[in-house]
Amino acid sequence: MAQIIDIDNDGKIGKKDIDGNSALLEIQLREEKADSQRRMAWAAIISMIVFTMFLFSPIISDSRVQALADLLGLFYIAQAGVVGAYMGVTAWMSKGQSSVISQISTSSVKKVPQPQQPEI
Repeated sequence: MAQIIDIDNDGKIGKKDIDGNSALLEIQLREEKADSQRRMAWAAIISMIVFTMFLFSPIISDSRVQALADLLGLFYIAQAGVVGAYMGVTAWMSKGQSSVISQISTSSVKKVPQPQQPEI
């Protein structure tokens, strides 16, 4: 169980402290999830590179590569899917956050009416 921190330093744990702690916990969990997804995408990229270098090495014969061609295609598609999904979701989430920030910033700015130009 997570330790509840007295956010407002009044010596009492109240609803405000519990809400603040739950918000902090949610942020920490999102950060951990993002880190895990980033590591998974990097592992997929590195595995594709290492596997490709291994296939082009003289250790593996051409006949084995041809025999495993269908399986290798699935491997590359799956790894590229992991990387593509990570990049797409990351871009989508950052776009969503930037639109929320722009909505907040535009709604908090007072609009000053422009003076009317006299007709000539």
